[in-house]
Amino acid sequence: MGSIEFDHAYYIKLGEKGKWERSSIEEGKMRIGWTNVALEDLRRERWELIERAIRHKVKNPGSATHDLNSLRTIHGSNHGDVWITFSDSKLWWCRLEDGPILEDGVSKYRLTDGGWHDRSLQGKVLLVNTLPGNIAQLQAFRATSCTVGPLDILRRLINGEDTPEYAAVVEAREELVCRAEALVRHLHWKDFEVLVDLVFSGAGWRRRSVVGKTMKFADIEFEDRINNESYQVQVKSRSTLAEFREYADQFNRDEFRRLFYVVHSPDDTLAAYEVPADSGVVLVSPRRLAAMVVDAGLVGWVLEKTV
Repeated sequence: MGSIEFDHAYYIKLGEKGKWERSSIEEGKMRIGWTNVALEDLRRERWELIERAIRHKVKNPGSATHDLNSLRTIHGSNHGDVWITFSDSKLWWCRLEDGPILEDGVSKYRLTDGGWHDRSLQGKVLLVNTLPGNIAQLQAFRATSCTVGPLDILRRLINGEDTPEYAAVVEAREELVCRAEALVRHLHWKDFEVLVDLVFSGAGWRRRSVVGKTMKFADIEFEDRINNESYQVQVKSRSTLAEFREYADQFNRDEFRRLFYVVHSPDDTLAAYEVPADSGVVLVSPRRLAAMVVDAGLVGWVLEKTV
């Protein structure tokens, strides 16, 4: 899908305390208040009468002026503008149909062109906790609407585009993962077992077995105390598909949630094997393990063991 361009963007609060968020999103409308302003006055652009009605209701002069300007913006907004709001912990955006403000039994409103969207044009969900601070902070804006800026950040979010800095870091991380994968292959098998233990322990799981000792079909057992679930981990420096299947067949799904089979040097058949999704067994490839090592901050540990 292509990208969109726009020169103006605005935030809108869909009713007091978000009371019109759901109906606006479900019905493809941008609902607004101003119940004391006559629809006919808006259609005929009788702004002196509209201002008088607003100032009669809103006693604070500054707030009344802001309300009037917001209503003017909503009235005059066209398809080239983008409007955003927040609902269900996500950012939603839309463009308006060219046309007047309308009214139904709920409120005044403008029709959206194609509805509200909670994803970028590349399909990424626009979760609030992943947004840049200068966009996310608009949730706290107390009035009905305001201008959004800087536009380049919102434009990038909607189009699903990465900044050059972000792309450079992603590329650098991928290079680090690739090189960490090569280093892990040089680990002594005992160090490799310790590394796997560190990776899983660092994820918050508690080890309840001695690494590489008494168990026949697993090297390590972990428990997730929050979810009250148990996991087994089998660590192999080298492995074949036949060996993997032997361990998978012995996996006891009644006692354990998953078996993680971790190997840094699988043979070609194992490397190409796709584990059935319902098997309860997870084959951790060298690349996936290397990514876990990077994310766990264990690159320095690997470097020390592979000098």
